Amino acid sequence: MILTIAAIFLGFTVSTQAIPFPAASPVSSIPDIAAIIAVDPNSFPSYQTGGLVRTNSTVAPSNSIAARGCANGVSGDGNCCATSAILTWGDADTGGPGLKLTNGDSNNYYGFYVYENSCDYIPYKYIWIAGGATEFITLPSNFQGRITRGTDAMNLAGVPQLLGTWFEFNWQPDGSIWGDVSLIRGCDQGILIWSTDGSGAWKGFTQNILANAPVGAWAEKPDGTWVLAPTEGPTADVITLNYELTAVGPQYAYIDDSHGSPVITSSNGVFGAYFDPGTI
Repeated sequence: MILTIAAIFLGFTVSTQAIPFPAASPVSSIPDIAAIIAVDPNSFPSYQTGGLVRTNSTVAPSNSIAARGCANGVSGDGNCCATSAILTWGDADTGGPGLKLTNGDSNNYYGFYVYENSCDYIPYKYIWIAGGATEFITLPSNFQGRITRGTDAMNLAGVPQLLGTWFEFNWQPDGSIWGDVSLIRGCDQGILIWSTDGSGAWKGFTQNILANAPVGAWAEKPDGTWVLAPTEGPTADVITLNYELTAVGPQYAYIDDSHGSPVITSSNGVFGAYFDPGTI
């Protein structure tokens, strides 16, 4: 689901009267995507895992961390899960760890939801970004988690929303950030990520792979939207797996855990990420 400025919160958990749009949010334009992906993938290191932490990236109902909410309502340190999500319209870039997120739909606001590893029920933080805009979002220096597209109605309802494309990432003690794009839990369209340390490293994709996906490769979100199915887990689909191995390739994204080296790092602790107009 995509939203116009006038209708962004209609039908969701908050209204335009409750939370008005910021009067002047500091944004920048869409990065030069063609220049980013023009860098030869053989010119920078790629890793099967590297410094990326993928253990406990999702949670079972009995998981002890998920059962323990943080006293102050927020988390980010891996010791407990948020009991309420932090809304931001964009954070100040003061040189610390963070992400530069770009909404690739030039006409509509999109919502993006940040989940800590092992905490699937409530996001740690979320942001709505104007069409064609780039916003900086800060996170704790030891954060481990993912970002997905979403809506308030689905992602703030206290129910895990795993189906879709994931941008997985975490920081290491040396300040570096590691990340990947994963289609293991589904695909609601492309994400491109890149380093900002001058190495030229990038992963992910921007081509529309939903347009030509075969019959049998689909799964339905709670709101009735159809996206590509997971490639691992109890609802895994081998048709989806085989299609994505060709349409994207394991060198650019995690299609499953058995192929490719889709992980990159940025030594300065900041990734850029471009989200194609997705199917929410």
